[in-house]
Amino acid sequence: MYTILVTGGAGYIGSHTVKRLLDAGYNVVVADDLSTGHQSAVDSRAAFYELDVCNNQAFGDVLEKEQVEAVLHCAGKIVVSESVENPLKYFDHNVSGLNEVLKVVVEKGIKKFMFSSTASIYGNNCFNIKAVETTPVAPTNPYASSKLMGEQMIHWVSERYDMNYVIFRYFNVAGAELDSSNGLRTKNPTHLVPSINLTLLGKRPVFEIFGNNYQTEDGTCIRDYIHVCDLARAHQLGMDYLFDNGQSTIFNLGSEKGYSVKEVADTASQITGIPLIYKISERREGDPDFVLANAGKAREKLNWEPEYTLEEIIKSDFDWRKQS
Repeated sequence: MYTILVTGGAGYIGSHTVKRLLDAGYNVVVADDLSTGHQSAVDSRAAFYELDVCNNQAFGDVLEKEQVEAVLHCAGKIVVSESVENPLKYFDHNVSGLNEVLKVVVEKGIKKFMFSSTASIYGNNCFNIKAVETTPVAPTNPYASSKLMGEQMIHWVSERYDMNYVIFRYFNVAGAELDSSNGLRTKNPTHLVPSINLTLLGKRPVFEIFGNNYQTEDGTCIRDYIHVCDLARAHQLGMDYLFDNGQSTIFNLGSEKGYSVKEVADTASQITGIPLIYKISERREGDPDFVLANAGKAREKLNWEPEYTLEEIIKSDFDWRKQS
């Protein structure tokens, strides 16, 4: 079977995807500097290398040694608020870092590349509509801008060096393995579902809702939530597509269902039977009002459908946090 290298494979999305790829029969190699990832999250069947993928020599040596045939690039920085505070850090990791990875991928003649992007590149251009892959992009924060730059880099590199790619624009990823064997291990997560569940478990004193004056029915912003295991399965299907000579393209990955922050909070309370203590805080800079996916292209080209509901997303994360 084909050999795939996953950068950032010890992180949240990377580690879940590594397991899915292994279960599908791929050989998997993980490269991660463990700055935010955890080696304990990496499936023991994968070959693991602790290294900075921007170290061209070390990264190139691994690609050669393991005879890698495709690269999935998950490494990068992902916190919107942090990107507003420190944009240069995000351009360094997400733009310059990707550039270094692409240099080595081209040098080693690897012709298949997969990239973790984000639906936040649409900004407010999908207000009250489901974003399709051709919806105009309008990033509202440095994180989203860095991901859009990454997409453009991959496009032009692929044009010049005959490399096929799949780019996935993720909507809001959450949840954990249903057996609680893996989940989001970040110490102080800023993501919505973990923040709610940590408050319900008494590990945080209060849950903050950032803004209640968005242009939505209850004033809190609306997002599309997708289970991390559904996302992992999409990556496996995307690799199948690339190895079946699929042409370079971009896919949205979302549930096509929108929930406001308050709706998610209320649902979590109902599932767990625990009242949620919350307060309204100021809006965060760079947060769009409404982000919702049209994932029809992934359904058509990859035969992918999200399997898990919002309730299952919340419960799987709650169970993971309860025992971890």
